[in-house]
Amino acid sequence: MIVDDHAVLRMGLSLILETTPDFEAAGFAENGRVGLAQVEALQPDLVLCDIRMPEMDGIEMIRQLHQTHPNLPVVVLTTFDDPEPIQQAMRLGARGYLLKDADKETIVNTLKQALVGTVSLSPELMTKAFAQPESAISLTPREHEILQQVAQGARNIDVAQKLHLSERTIKAHLTSIYNRLGVESRAEAVAAALKLGLID
Repeated sequence: MIVDDHAVLRMGLSLILETTPDFEAAGFAENGRVGLAQVEALQPDLVLCDIRMPEMDGIEMIRQLHQTHPNLPVVVLTTFDDPEPIQQAMRLGARGYLLKDADKETIVNTLKQALVGTVSLSPELMTKAFAQPESAISLTPREHEILQQVAQGARNIDVAQKLHLSERTIKAHLTSIYNRLGVESRAEAVAAALKLGLID
């Protein structure tokens, strides 16, 4: 079953399936809400769905199918190649993830793999799927400057003198840094900042 809000794409995918031995398009839906109803009505062997759709997107559809039809293979087909939806779909049990510009052979092979229980990911998306999300944590220029000094072993009083600030101000900045990084000590702050690439 094909779930996508673009009629032209539904027709194109249908043509690919109809001209592939052992495959046929059992039904169509323009969004996840209709797709869920169609799954109940048609009992397809596999669902090929888009991510970005009106009313109910592909991720929510997969989430609900994971609850109601845990053994139904789902392959995601989309123009979006950012890591978050890839990771979400995989966490929810999707068997494959394809970009819409994938060729017929790649699409068919991915569907075949999904039907036998193998997770398949097109090569260009492999690094996207397992990419580490960029840190949402940031430091102010002053906090960065202070933490850089601390990482080099400077004491609060040393940092205060170098930056022409009071030691109390340095402590206040360090408290803010600890809160941002979710740590409780200078050593933990330095380790976390290095791991996140916030300091050199």
